[in-house]
Amino acid sequence: MASQTIKEKFVELQKSMQTPQNSRPKIQRVVDRFRNRTNFEKHYSPKFVSLGPIHHDNPNLKKGEKYKLMWAAKYIENTRHIPEDLHKKIADNIDELKGHFDNDVLASTSWSLEGFGSLEEKLSWMLFVDGCSLLHILERAKLDEPGQMNIKVDQLVLVMMDVLLLENQLPYQVLKLLWKDEDQSGLIKSMMNFLACHHWATPDESQSEKKKDMVPKRKAEREHSLSIRNESQLETPFHLLDLQRNIILITSTTKLLCARLSTILKM
Repeated sequence: MASQTIKEKFVELQKSMQTPQNSRPKIQRVVDRFRNRTNFEKHYSPKFVSLGPIHHDNPNLKKGEKYKLMWAAKYIENTRHIPEDLHKKIADNIDELKGHFDNDVLASTSWSLEGFGSLEEKLSWMLFVDGCSLLHILERAKLDEPGQMNIKVDQLVLVMMDVLLLENQLPYQVLKLLWKDEDQSGLIKSMMNFLACHHWATPDESQSEKKKDMVPKRKAEREHSLSIRNESQLETPFHLLDLQRNIILITSTTKLLCARLSTILKM
């Protein structure tokens, strides 16, 4: 006869078979084997502004908290939404939004609830402010026009770098709930434009439109070229970095297909 402990182990084994294999990833801390590397912290820790719960209570980022409030207020003003209504959207969905974060992140967030009655209350306010400020950044952060962000250029550079750090991501669902209208494609375009203009533009995208117009395309290229600017090609991203990953994968696949097509047409 199997002992009670062994019986429990078999129950655990059976439950593991029911775990969905294609569940979406959760926002979590960088794994220890990378955190312990010398001088590696700069690749995942923000220098000016935190987004989400992982670095929220970092005392070195207090100045960024004031800027986030300002950017959030400007976003709300520009969209003509009622702040309480936007916050309610987050609060009403907070149980679902909590599921986008690793349990370890939620546990560390609950260590300090000063000024809040519960983890849910703290997290809903944090995601509301951070989400609105991020949407303002995506639309207004331009190095040639730093005045739109009311910040110095050197600080704006840090902000744009912080937005693209792995531990500084917000769930896409948060941005969708806070977006200015029901047009989800407009949100995706805003995210893609930020990526293209400020950081990881692909070689094809990095060329100016004027330069592209100066180089005539062959008929085959005009007819068969694929554009990652068509957001219908992209899966709904998990967050901003996931969108960049999707773009890289689609771009690589597109270039491979075009290269093969060009070879076939030359035969």
